Amino acid sequence: MASLIPGYNYDIFISYRQKDNKYDGWVTEFVDHLKSELEATFKEEISVYFDLSPHDGLLDTHDVDESLKEKLKCLIFIPIISRTYCDPASFAWEHELKSFVDQASHDQFGLKVKLGGGNVASRVLPVQIHDLKADDRSLVETVLGGFLRSIEFIYSEPGVNRPLTQNDSEVKNINKTNYRNQINKVANAIDEIISGLRAGVSSPPEDNETEKAAPAGDMKDDRQKVKKPDGKKKKVIYSSSSLVITMAVIAFYLFAGGSKLPFEKRDWILITDFDNQTNTPLFDRSLYTAFSLSAAQSSYINIFTRARMLETLRRMKVTDEAYISEDTGREIAIREGIGLFIVPGISEVGNEYSVTAKIIDSETGDILKSEVLYARTQDDILSALDRLSKKIRQDLGESRYNISLQDKPLSKVTTSSLEALKQYSLGIESHLASDFDNARKYYENALKIDTGFIAAKASLGNLMVQKFDPSEGIELLEEAISGADRLTDREKYGIMAFYAENVEHNYEKAINNMDILEKMYPDDPVYHNNLGWYYQQTKQFDDAITEYKKAVSINPHLVLTYGGLLWVYLENTAETDSAFVWAKKMISDNPDNAWGYFYMGSVWVCLDSAANALNCFKKSHEINPDLVLNSYRLAHEFRRQENYAEAITVLKQIIAKHPEETSAYYDLGINLDAIGNQTEARKYFLDFKKIAEEKWMKDFPDYFGTYTSLAAVYARLDEMELSQQMLEKAMSLDSTQYFKFAQVLCLQGDIPATLKYLELALDNGYRNLYWLKTDPELSELKYDIRFRNLIDKYFKPE
Repeated sequence: MASLIPGYNYDIFISYRQKDNKYDGWVTEFVDHLKSELEATFKEEISVYFDLSPHDGLLDTHDVDESLKEKLKCLIFIPIISRTYCDPASFAWEHELKSFVDQASHDQFGLKVKLGGGNVASRVLPVQIHDLKADDRSLVETVLGGFLRSIEFIYSEPGVNRPLTQNDSEVKNINKTNYRNQINKVANAIDEIISGLRAGVSSPPEDNETEKAAPAGDMKDDRQKVKKPDGKKKKVIYSSSSLVITMAVIAFYLFAGGSKLPFEKRDWILITDFDNQTNTPLFDRSLYTAFSLSAAQSSYINIFTRARMLETLRRMKVTDEAYISEDTGREIAIREGIGLFIVPGISEVGNEYSVTAKIIDSETGDILKSEVLYARTQDDILSALDRLSKKIRQDLGESRYNISLQDKPLSKVTTSSLEALKQYSLGIESHLASDFDNARKYYENALKIDTGFIAAKASLGNLMVQKFDPSEGIELLEEAISGADRLTDREKYGIMAFYAENVEHNYEKAINNMDILEKMYPDDPVYHNNLGWYYQQTKQFDDAITEYKKAVSINPHLVLTYGGLLWVYLENTAETDSAFVWAKKMISDNPDNAWGYFYMGSVWVCLDSAANALNCFKKSHEINPDLVLNSYRLAHEFRRQENYAEAITVLKQIIAKHPEETSAYYDLGINLDAIGNQTEARKYFLDFKKIAEEKWMKDFPDYFGTYTSLAAVYARLDEMELSQQMLEKAMSLDSTQYFKFAQVLCLQGDIPATLKYLELALDNGYRNLYWLKTDPELSELKYDIRFRNLIDKYFKPE
């Protein structure tokens, strides 16, 4: 059957892996439903190539490329993107997807087609039936030469990732998609693409005859036929039809979007620093902060944040991170697969300021669009930036109506003072660089200049709560909350979530605020990470895992998020196999980061592979010798393998660099005692005891951990009566800390009670297998069959 357009053999080619059709014939059913939908969409008959045979009936002796060449000569290529399709060794990938992309890129239309509304679409129309791993998505996008924009047929519930079927409930489906509607979307997308291709074959005749040039001799006669106004005022009468037309025009003006630029909704874009052509240093940081803040209100475009740009530069081994120029911005955009980037600028024109923005194609470096606005004085610059942001958003296809919904003026959400804004910008930069002292100074400077700068109060309050003075931070946060309606939605709901967590200790309220942000900005990995953390704190571990995975699928370099995910797997759900997979992926995505090897070492301990565990902890220590938590685990692993001298060396290195690390004194005592040096061991145990008695008893008199720590060290010093008193005090403060009680009881030599409390801990959700196997306090149980039976009962797969 021929194509609608001469020269092509099929309208549509369906490409898939046979594995995705074996279980329930999903692909066959999809094709049948699509054909029926196409019949209801097109007047003409649409030809679809779909082969049920594993290799299209080809033998090994056939020339695959030549055999498929004619069949691949089609208008639209639909790959069924699944977990198995993303396989460079597969037939469909190599001989269908890649071949079509190459073939279509060189035919009369090219791979991209301009649609009727001015947008651009690819002739590859992916249908996605599984959520993909980040590396699989990257693989697809490499072949397609851009972001994967698919029509999704994915059914998701916690722990479920399978193709959507016509019998699935959209209420239960996390994605809220309906099979019938998705089929219709595919047919409509095909209609748009084919219409665009047809328009490219020949231009339609002009309907507006008045636009044609009239013969010169007719012009005088036409003018004479026009009835001249009689000079009397006439009442204007509008018919209902003209009112409808007027309303339609207004609606189109407000709601119509679309762009001639290669940009679609939720694509990513990068904004460089301002090209400051003036002699005013005040503009260097402040204008970038203002412009990016204004643009980031949009839920139509995704802004690649400054934090992510700096993260990319660090991976590129770029040490000078002070200024992101056009060249640097382009390099980052290419590296991150971002198609367009924006270079804003400011210069002086006479007595005015010219504020500009260039939209540049990352691959070619071509300027696709530029905007120029003017500000008479410095006081007018923020207003000009507001207008510039709107223009850029419109250029990228966002409708005026959507812009109006997310367009708070900069003077309201930030400050009218450029000097205050610059200090705030420097504060943000210092905060990102973990230079908390300078961040505090700059935020405070901003508030001295403008005491009503709500965003600065919120940022300083956040910093004070976490790093300096919580009580002062809470006061600032309360002031910020009272003025939160003046902030952008991102800032407003973000600070409300932070306040709910850190001040009100209300995680449900924090979840509600963060959920609002996630729905508004579904591609921001920070919101998924924060939701994952809140769910983890409320023991909603499946939801935490889901959110953490979403975050790292968007940004695979979020080491903190990987840490949260692996924390859940290793300490909350005891899913060691899953922890192994994600630790491996963390290392793959972040090979130069010590945390990946730290977590992989912990996984190997759980899997009883001591040699692999030691190698991972060593690798982590080699990358970052100042990662104290890894140094402890390296020392524990040396101790477990009875290499006490190495353990002692590592622990002494911790104390030399971090004398405040009290636990290192205690662990040194354990290792020295193991080699028979009781005198030196006792010295370190006494150092630990002194800190606990003089400092912890004073600072944390009502904390159970103060007393379990003292109970443990008293037992190590053979002061059993005091040890028992401290244990009883800890139990009176918090009777649910079963694992901590088991540790002390084991040191006291009461093994039956130790096993009893361990079982209570496990019954109540304790799942830290790493620590059960490593804890020096439980070393007496190493060969106890009752202890091993407990481990098997709670951790062996069913």
